[in-house]
Amino acid sequence: MNQKTKLILIVTIFAVVGTIFAFSGSKNNFCRNLLAIGNTCVVSLFGESNTTIYSNEFTYSSEPILNFTLGVNTYLVNLEDREVSFFKVPLVCKAAPAIGCGSRAKPILSSFESSPNVKEAWLNKGGTTIAVVWKDGLDVNTKKEIANTVFSKHKLDVSEISSNDYVTTLKSFETHEGWLKGSEVDKLSKEEATIFADRLIKTIKENSDISDSHAKKIRQKIIVHFYDLFINYGSLNELGDPNSYKSILKDVIIYGNELAGKEVMPSLDVLWESCSNISKSSCCSKGKSCSSSCKSKSTTI
Repeated sequence: MNQKTKLILIVTIFAVVGTIFAFSGSKNNFCRNLLAIGNTCVVSLFGESNTTIYSNEFTYSSEPILNFTLGVNTYLVNLEDREVSFFKVPLVCKAAPAIGCGSRAKPILSSFESSPNVKEAWLNKGGTTIAVVWKDGLDVNTKKEIANTVFSKHKLDVSEISSNDYVTTLKSFETHEGWLKGSEVDKLSKEEATIFADRLIKTIKENSDISDSHAKKIRQKIIVHFYDLFINYGSLNELGDPNSYKSILKDVIIYGNELAGKEVMPSLDVLWESCSNISKSSCCSKGKSCSSSCKSKSTTI
């Protein structure tokens, strides 16, 4: 083997080893761009979007992670022939586990409502169920095709609600109390923005001597900023990007300091920690099972 051949062989070996190392050891970096749910992480890989990576458990870096529901949808093989179909969906708001994530749900409901074969699409306030009211005379295969198209487009893991659970769900849906149509889920985004604001104001008061009157104005500023993000985001990547949130926090700090006439606002790091953390009591105490996001070292919104 001549010298040139040996050199080519060595370079090739190093390239192969390097590639294996990159894919086996850099999972954390893939998942830092934020759309993680359960054991699926959808990221931008080498400039290509919607790359799906699977793992039994992610080990995150110290950079805070914002968890949003983005997965690979479960294809609906069968669909019961009913006037209203109910689907279990993982659209609970991570920042406010008692409500659904309006910013995530709205485009899904809009996709259903844009179909000429769908009368209405609803989300229950808890973010666990989507209801689809079909047009009269629609065959079950067409319903199944529409549902699969929408859930696949939005990469949502779903299952149909049937049997006894269907009867219970239908009864709760008949009055529409606790259900929101696509045009109404912005209310959930407003509620989520308010939760962010209350959490941040508590931190600001604990770390500064800001007055109550100034705190009230800062709280309103926070609500407006986050609500705008939640209803006007360009993509889920933007919605889940820490820089989107940190940019808002920087504006809040500047506004608060200008309002008070002195440097009283806490640092960006302090506000970011408050913004991105959810109390562990919501899922990691009192004997409750923990999600993979709670088990990890990540922080979640």
